[in-house]
Amino acid sequence: MILLSSHSLSDIAQLFTVLIIFIFVLALSMFCAKWMGNYQKAQSAGGSAEVIETIRIAQGKWVQIIRVGSKYKVIAISRDSVTYLGDVDESDIKITDPGEKKSFSEILSKAFSDKDDLSGGKQE
Repeated sequence: MILLSSHSLSDIAQLFTVLIIFIFVLALSMFCAKWMGNYQKAQSAGGSAEVIETIRIAQGKWVQIIRVGSKYKVIAISRDSVTYLGDVDESDIKITDPGEKKSFSEILSKAFSDKDDLSGGKQE
């Protein structure tokens, strides 16, 4: 019983207090991150410009297809500059529906079926 003196009880109480404060700060930061994400999403929605696709070509360098109004443009982006590359016809672009989401099991089964197709059938 000497081990459970008032000094060690105050240490345990302090530990629980710090743990509760940590959980509160973690929850608050998660809430703020979600709120900021939704705020930025709402700010960019409904505008006349939209990024359609981004392809990384090297470290710190990307090519993007963007829609400005009803026209599609291709730009190159690096850390220091943005360069206009040209226009693209809408018929040349394959636009996928962002609302079309697949479940993890569908993606996994497709990956395994593609692997079987590449290997020439089932593996033993």
